[in-house]
Amino acid sequence: MKKNNLIQYILIPHNNLFLLFFIFPLSILIGNFAININLLIISLTFLFYLITKQIDNIFQNKVFILLVLFLISLIINVIFSYDPLLSLPRVIKVGLIIFFIFSFRCCLLNLDNNHMQKLYTTWSIIFAFVTFDLIFEFFNGKNIMGLVSIMPGFRLGSFTGEESVIGNYFSGFVLIFLSCFYKTFYNKRYLNLLISLFLIIISFVIGERANFLKTFIIITLFYFFIYDFKIKTKFFFFVTAFSLLLIVLNSNSYYKYRYYEQIKSNFKGGGIYTYLDNSVYGAHYNVASEIFKDNPFFGVGIKNFRNQSVKNKYQNLPHRFNQLRSSTHPHQVHYEFLSETGLFGYLSFLLFIFLSLYWSIKNYFINKNIYQFSSILFVLVSLLPIIPGGSFFSTFTSSIFWLNYAIMVGYNDLKS
Repeated sequence: MKKNNLIQYILIPHNNLFLLFFIFPLSILIGNFAININLLIISLTFLFYLITKQIDNIFQNKVFILLVLFLISLIINVIFSYDPLLSLPRVIKVGLIIFFIFSFRCCLLNLDNNHMQKLYTTWSIIFAFVTFDLIFEFFNGKNIMGLVSIMPGFRLGSFTGEESVIGNYFSGFVLIFLSCFYKTFYNKRYLNLLISLFLIIISFVIGERANFLKTFIIITLFYFFIYDFKIKTKFFFFVTAFSLLLIVLNSNSYYKYRYYEQIKSNFKGGGIYTYLDNSVYGAHYNVASEIFKDNPFFGVGIKNFRNQSVKNKYQNLPHRFNQLRSSTHPHQVHYEFLSETGLFGYLSFLLFIFLSLYWSIKNYFINKNIYQFSSILFVLVSLLPIIPGGSFFSTFTSSIFWLNYAIMVGYNDLKS
């Protein structure tokens, strides 16, 4: 492309935003600073185009109205926060995320399917490279850049190094990759099947149990609903995947301990409550429950769990690991909203999520867009109770969630 043509291309609003989204997965791998810069540039660029009327008005869009109402509920939470200075930056970021979401919508509205397929293909290539890097680290103890995880030889970190959050990244992009692969190799049914099995194994050896469970669920659901196999074959896939995991489990003493022995010892035959009573996550959930009971209407404020959970008033709670109760967040989205935003914020969040899912699922059954379906699955599994996860308001976790959310609602009322 000639220089003048390139300049003209970039000056078109949706082309400009399209190029910024190209590199968004890379910014997630680089780290929080890169994520925030990319998010800020995309959001402010969209806002500039909106103010200068170079793109369509979004103010009457029902998803925009829903997002604004959710944002208002968070602003109200700041008023009742124990430390508003901790809460305010996260709320401001949610405001920017609204424009981020509609930046992606702008691309979908103004670019044809071939352009969007190029975007998903680029993201898939990045994902495939990360997968290769994980395999490299599995055999060499460090990734291709020499980075090591927090537990070398037992957990994989890839480009996130000692942060060891690559499982979240893997889970957030795996269905986008499988959707892209499926559209590219639609007639290669068994190749799609093998790729799905392979990615389940990779997620397992990463060593992040919660993210593996979520990845296993979404890949299995994707397979059952999307792939064109007889029901017997689909169940055979499930059995095969489970059998392969058992083989890997028994081939490595660490995996056997972490995925079987440790979980078995925590349950001790008493079900989920016994597990929670014998895990550090249970201690986080327990103190979050007590914080909610003490602040039932508006909670303690977004990002204030870290300051409240350490207080002396909670030092004698009846839990085996109560001395480890304090953390930056409760490690579960429902406990996080209940303890930090109270019933008002939690119900506002549920209303926001359920309406978003309802509109998106309804649209999927009309247009059958595979990328929308993949993001619906990710959002649904992100909200499963009990299973631990990152903070909803943390930079890394939220960037992956909101990108999938943007894909999910972006296709509403659009033809595939």
